[in-house]
Amino acid sequence: MIVCPDEVDFGNAAAYAVSPGSMSWFKSQYASAPTVQMHELGHNLGHGHSGKNNSTYYDPTCNMGNRGSWTDEGSNFCFNAGKTWGTKWYSEYHVTVDPSQGYYDGTLVGINAVKDKTIAPAGQDVVLKISSSGEIDLYIMFNRKAGANNEVPENGDEVIITEQAAEMEAISSWTAGLSVGQTYTQDSWSGSGTLTVQVCSLETGSPGSARILVYATGRGTLSCDKNNNTPSPSAAPNSLPTGTTDDSLLCQDSEGKFAWKNGKRKPCKFLAIRNKNARCKFAAAAAYCPVTCEQNCKCHDTLGVIKLPNGKERTCDFAARNPAMLEKRCLNNTIRSNCPVTCKVC
Repeated sequence: MIVCPDEVDFGNAAAYAVSPGSMSWFKSQYASAPTVQMHELGHNLGHGHSGKNNSTYYDPTCNMGNRGSWTDEGSNFCFNAGKTWGTKWYSEYHVTVDPSQGYYDGTLVGINAVKDKTIAPAGQDVVLKISSSGEIDLYIMFNRKAGANNEVPENGDEVIITEQAAEMEAISSWTAGLSVGQTYTQDSWSGSGTLTVQVCSLETGSPGSARILVYATGRGTLSCDKNNNTPSPSAAPNSLPTGTTDDSLLCQDSEGKFAWKNGKRKPCKFLAIRNKNARCKFAAAAAYCPVTCEQNCKCHDTLGVIKLPNGKERTCDFAARNPAMLEKRCLNNTIRSNCPVTCKVC
């Protein structure tokens, strides 16, 4: 951190930082403002800005939106869901859902629950990623207004949805802030019908939590009343394999993780390491991993482009192109789930 005279020109900016990197330069009058310091530190970590309503800035839930107090006292608030996912600080409590293949009915807690160790040993998450076949993914957090986030400028104690094109170095955008009973929808989500995000319950006690549903029409019908749910976690893809006429029998493993019995979240490849038959008797394992668990359905490779967690795009043909590398490539859970035939899962 280098403090410069106020006459230094950063292009009308208060400071400048290498992204990613370790160097930052500040105009003297802003050098002692924690909000400015955290913003530039975010750039050092590799984050882009975070906007709202087509603006590069102005996300009120993230330090990369420039909305905190610029005084020497600053404001206690953190990063949005997309930025938090990218830093992987809470990766043990990250979960991915692909609405074209499955759904999410779970509980989100704020980041303070991890620090205070009040997060439940099973069934609670911090960041949810809704993956897309396109360029933009959605990220969701419960913006709990507590602890290090107790002075967030807006949308405290709401479920916040953020758009971001890549896990790092991408500009994100505030998309929605939801309270209990509210719903966000987006038409034609990855060709899977209408995407729905619904907040069923929201508690602001200690630690506080929010139960949410994420699903796409045609892949299941979810309700806050679990007795009315008819989810289809093993739904068919948009493009059917050649010669297939009955898409109700098609399935793929989930790219994300499911809640295992000890509270840890596990990918489908965990089931195949050993004792697969015994592990697949666990209901969540069989539901999220129908290919690995050899359920009564037909596995298939994804025909189009697969977007990996690092933002790269690949195909199943790419995975098979080099037989010597196939086993290593299939250790990637996204490739393994999308290419079970190529990866010899089925």
